[in-house]
Amino acid sequence: MNVEALAARYRTLVVTACEWRAMGLAEPDAMADEVFARLDPRKDHSLKDLYKAIEAVVFASYQRFSDGMSVLDRLRVGATMSRPRRNPADDFLVALSNLRQRDRELIQLRFWDDLDDDEAAEVVGSTREAVRERLAHAGTRYLSKLSRTHPDLAISDIEDTIRSIKPGVHRRFEGGSAR
Repeated sequence: MNVEALAARYRTLVVTACEWRAMGLAEPDAMADEVFARLDPRKDHSLKDLYKAIEAVVFASYQRFSDGMSVLDRLRVGATMSRPRRNPADDFLVALSNLRQRDRELIQLRFWDDLDDDEAAEVVGSTREAVRERLAHAGTRYLSKLSRTHPDLAISDIEDTIRSIKPGVHRRFEGGSAR
């Protein structure tokens, strides 16, 4: 798909993906512009190519943020990040962060970026069936980790639980998921 068609179809996805990945370090709409600017307009691109560009832009945003901070500022940020948890959503995020990277990536693609099974399969380089199976196993592992601090959530619907803790205000589809 050419860059113009990719932008028309996936702009809200890119804004959403940039927002939660950058966690307020940069303006999501500006980051989306940068993502599409990184793609060669003379070539066709896949969703996997789009996600590589997203990751590069997010990395660059963190790098610019880091470059603009003194060592003392970095220590202050680190100190504020290590404060005790204050609400259950923090436990949800900790459980998510304790998953294997590939499980976390798949859960985030499906429930924070709102990719369908086919789109997620394209991004991770797998089949739709493999994505469904991996997602089921990842969900079980996530709920197992979460149940250590919140036993009442051990039988929760993973999709609703994960969607409830998505950082930011941007969503790929108005009103939440299209599914």
